[in-house]
Amino acid sequence: MRFAFSPAAVWTIIDSARHWRIARDAGDPVQPNLYRRLERFGAGLLAPVFDSVMTLFEAGFQRRFRAGGLLDIGLSRDEHHLLALLEGADAGAIERLDPSLASTMRIALSSARIMLLSVIGEVIGVPSAPASTPLFFPATATPRVALSNAVHIYFKQ
Repeated sequence: MRFAFSPAAVWTIIDSARHWRIARDAGDPVQPNLYRRLERFGAGLLAPVFDSVMTLFEAGFQRRFRAGGLLDIGLSRDEHHLLALLEGADAGAIERLDPSLASTMRIALSSARIMLLSVIGEVIGVPSAPASTPLFFPATATPRVALSNAVHIYFKQ
């Protein structure tokens, strides 16, 4: 199943990737830095998830992840690639990974999707988010219509 990310999810992922790159380049502890950044939005539990996916991205493709700048509005090629992997839109990319890491990357990507859904459920105060309020949703879903009784999601700042 493919997933299409909401704008909030996209920028959470991109912001995390960019801060991951900065922490790695500076030699700082990645997960604590990501946790502090994500916890402002109530999503600190995603720190190890992003660290795993990013580390596997570099190891699997045997190259450095090229992140955009913190203030860049546009996405780098690798950021687009990361989103496509998380959405399941580029299934062939897994086959281009180092073969010894392909199954590990599949598991990491599945775990990332599960954790994204789990964290958004906790943020809005329900054990698992109903289909109408996920952080990302199936790309095949029918177009969304604004509802008066919709659940509004606000992240801590």
